[in-house]
This record gives sequence, C-alpha cells and structure tokens, in this order.
Amino acid sequence: MKNTDKLGNISETMLITVWARAVETERKGGLIKDPAAVEILKAINYDFSVFNKAVMSQIGCCIRANVMDRQAQAFLDKHPDAVVIQLGAGLDTRYHRLNCPDITHWYDLDLPEVVDIRRQLCPTHPKNTLLPMSMLEEDWIDQVLAHNKPVLIICEGVLMYFDDVEVQAFFAMLCQRFEHTTMLFDMLVYMAKGNAKHHDAVKKTKQKAEFKWSLLNSKDMEQWNNKLHITEEYYMSDYGCKRFPWFMRLLWKTPWGYKRLNQRMIQLDIF
Repeated sequence: MKNTDKLGNISETMLITVWARAVETERKGGLIKDPAAVEILKAINYDFSVFNKAVMSQIGCCIRANVMDRQAQAFLDKHPDAVVIQLGAGLDTRYHRLNCPDITHWYDLDLPEVVDIRRQLCPTHPKNTLLPMSMLEEDWIDQVLAHNKPVLIICEGVLMYFDDVEVQAFFAMLCQRFEHTTMLFDMLVYMAKGNAKHHDAVKKTKQKAEFKWSLLNSKDMEQWNNKLHITEEYYMSDYGCKRFPWFMRLLWKTPWGYKRLNQRMIQLDIF
C-alpha cells in the first residue's frame, strides 16, 4: 500500500478526485468510467471513508472531468498532432480515459512527491511522460514548445489553491512564452473562495488546503493581457444531474445562485 504522508496540503486534494472517479466508475450508469481510478484507490493507504458524505464533490468532480475530457477530445480531433500537458495532474488518468490518443506527446506534470506516487500507481505509456516540477516554473514550457506542434494545456482542480498574484503571474508567463495555445481549466464556485472549511471534502482532508482564487466574471481575465481570450464556458448546473441535493438545484435556478454557486469549466485561448 502506498503511503501518502509526504503529500502537502494542495497535493492531498488529488485523493478527493481519484476517490470520486473510482466511486462513480462502480456505479451503474455512472457519469464517468475510470477503471484505473478503482485500482489506484485500492493501492493507497488512506482512509477514504472520510469522504463518504461528500456528495456534492463526488458528483461535481465527475461532471468536471467528463466535460474536460470532451473538451480535450474536441481539441485533439482538430489537432491530431498536438502536444498536451496536464498541470497539477495528480492521479488523473485522462490520457487513458481518452484511449491513449496517438498524438505527438502527452505530459503529466506535478510536484516530485506526487510524481513519485504516480509512477507506482498510474498506467504508463511510451507517449505519456511525467514531469516532476512546479507548474509555476518555466522548464516545462521549453519542453512542450520544442515539439513545434499545437499545444493544449489542461489544469483541473488546481488554480483555486493559488492566490490572485500567483494566478496572474502564471498567465503572464504563458502569454510571454506562447505565441498561441489553448488552455482548459476550471473556475471555483465564487462563494467558496476563502471558505474551504465548509467544503464537504476538503474539510475532511488532513492538511486542509484553502481556496484562494476565483472570479465572479471569468472574462475579467481578458483585462490582464490582450492575448487572453475566454472562448468557452460551461456551468456545472447546466448538466442537470438530479443527484445533486434539491436545495442546490433550487438555488441554481436563481440568477444569484447560478452565477455565484456554480463551478465553471473554461476554455481560454492565447493569441
């Protein structure tokens, strides 16, 4: 059994998402199928039962993953020679959920302590390389640009843990280094910023990371740099999952709740 004691507060949250996908995979007619997540869960020494009542997170993680899988596949359909890099990949198995696409290359990046666990638990493939480093460093950019191919950047469940200054500096780095690229990421529920202590899953982790970043209006990012363009935005409640608690489904029907209590999956293009 793989021990997770060396994980930092942000890295520990990757256990929530792999748990959510594993639970959903074993559900008949589930929102996502991820057999690798089921096997990963069995190999980790962690008390996942603490998340048993985290209904919102379990469903939400799977809707988010499903939407971003489809966004990624749409990009690859247009750019079959693409290079993909997942930042803060954790224990995500998207490359395998997409049936190991025969693209130029797929990179999964995360901190060294996470990559150490990932090497032992996640499926491998010759076109899927692990990069043990911080996404805030520039070394990974040199590596993906060296291919001279269309680049897709995926950053799921990560940006919410950085503060405003760090997020803006990260996007400034992308604008400086990339002439053109596409990025898929998610925007935290606006009202959850600074309120991780009330989150049904994060509050149950050992180290309890905080939510530091979200914007009420995603297009405000376009004011940071004239190369940033929000081109697609999907609201979680639009996927109409009746498994969400009734009171949330009711709040999402109000303009206030739809805007402030929804997680968003976003496509941003830099050009």
